[in-house]
Amino acid sequence: MKTMRRLLAAAAIAALLPALPAAAKAAPRPVTRFVNGHIYTPQGWRSAMDVADQRIVRIGTAAQAKGWPRAGAKVVDLKGRTVMPGLYDMHVHPVLQAKGDEGRCRVPQDAGPQRLLELVAACVKATKPGDWVSGGQWQASLMTGTPITAATLDAVSPENPVMLFDVSGHSVWANSRALAAAGIGPGTPNPEGGIIERDEKGNPTGILRETAGRLLTVKVPPQPRAETERQLSAHLAMLAGFGVVGYVEAMAYRDDLEVYAALADKGVLKQRVQACIAYSESGRPNPAFDQTLADRAKFARATFNANCVKVFADGVPTESHTGAMLADYQAGQPNAPARGLLLFDPAAMARDVTRWDKLGVTVLFHAAGDRAVRASLDAIEAARKANGLGGPLHQVGHSTFVDPADLPRFRALNAAVEFSPYLWDPQPINDDITSAVGSPRIDRVWPIREGFAADALVIAGSDWAVVPTPNPWIGIETAVTRRNPGGGTRSYGLAEAITLSQAITMFTINAAKRMWLADKAGALEVGKYADFLVLDRDPFAIPVTEIHSTTVLETWVGGKPIFTRTKG
Repeated sequence: MKTMRRLLAAAAIAALLPALPAAAKAAPRPVTRFVNGHIYTPQGWRSAMDVADQRIVRIGTAAQAKGWPRAGAKVVDLKGRTVMPGLYDMHVHPVLQAKGDEGRCRVPQDAGPQRLLELVAACVKATKPGDWVSGGQWQASLMTGTPITAATLDAVSPENPVMLFDVSGHSVWANSRALAAAGIGPGTPNPEGGIIERDEKGNPTGILRETAGRLLTVKVPPQPRAETERQLSAHLAMLAGFGVVGYVEAMAYRDDLEVYAALADKGVLKQRVQACIAYSESGRPNPAFDQTLADRAKFARATFNANCVKVFADGVPTESHTGAMLADYQAGQPNAPARGLLLFDPAAMARDVTRWDKLGVTVLFHAAGDRAVRASLDAIEAARKANGLGGPLHQVGHSTFVDPADLPRFRALNAAVEFSPYLWDPQPINDDITSAVGSPRIDRVWPIREGFAADALVIAGSDWAVVPTPNPWIGIETAVTRRNPGGGTRSYGLAEAITLSQAITMFTINAAKRMWLADKAGALEVGKYADFLVLDRDPFAIPVTEIHSTTVLETWVGGKPIFTRTKG
């Protein structure tokens, strides 16, 4: 009774108070109006855009903008500059690089043996005796005349263990001290999913493929977490400078999720990021996987989630023969498997993907060979049959070789096919792939044109730091030309070239579809997030061979600038 009387009294007092002004009840939203622009939209080029509360609220021509409300609008004059939707990198490894897991002793991908050994010797000289020296990247096709053996590295590092990744990241070259530290000798068996290269006497040569490399990497002391946060912060800034507004962190462990969550809480992480929890690394199980997956919601933030699993289906289709192929390789190492390595049991993987799919968790497969792509699609098909087509969009990554019969399956199974256009720029690793796989299969390498023709959801990933830079403008240009940036006579898979509009599509709206953001991002439209770039040129108005030189002047996410290029 007393409570009722208090409520009635409060209502009576409220009735006596003056009414609040209408403006105080609903203050107008602050609007930023961009005018005099050259804005790329699904409906064609426009010149003006209003942004409020993170989203685009109006977009149109100069004539239409004259009729828009002017009160309170902050006007930004674009001065005729081109505005494009923000770009996505759907397969990249910023946190792996931030942790230093591939080492700090960096070797250019095109370094020959003399230059490589000079750089490694310099790294050794700067390191205390007995400490690890790790890094990369070496390329087998460039080492002609110099044995890729432990003894070669021993000559420049007799006292320090040395471990160098190749350009693919799937093979490790070690010296004798490193092999000894890992307990690798003549009697050491190949781990499941891995190969220890051996000489004619059965002694390890110093080359470790796939999971065998983990015998070494686990021996390298980890760096402090504060350094990982510092390095990842720098990588985020670099990606923003290239116009990357979102990406898929292609392999993450629990400590990586902790770093991302910490940077999000500090306001450092501004891009839209999904991290894929490592189920395996080159076939080696992650012992903390189940608990990390169960705890994934703990790490979720406004622009970050870990609702994804990373699975390795195979390795790489180089001289190592670790990429799983439907037909025999034509050349390679003498003890390499004829058709490569499939790194999971198909029946078991079908059950796993079905379970993850039911939980609403995306699966990202590493699948370079055509047999690995088929096995990945088979697992997705099992999940679709059990759970229906409405689950998350699973992703088959790299897709270096895809059998023509499997391309229509991507659309039928509601799955995304991811290609690596940064690798279409002819690089040393492509020489190894060409030699190992041979003609005519090499003519269809990264069959992007066929992917679009099959109406598949085609997306792009850099796989940095396998490539020297995650600059998406290189990927966009070389997807169209299939030649070196700037052009050239040498091509790679020329018959699979696509149009510029298709290339932009795979880096924008298609990526947003895969991220379950298509209704919110991926294109400049009313109601979507104001994730956009201000460029120094119109990519459609210049020779395609100049696209790689595109400079991003500003990068905006959610209506706020996260990168502004300084003059000079």
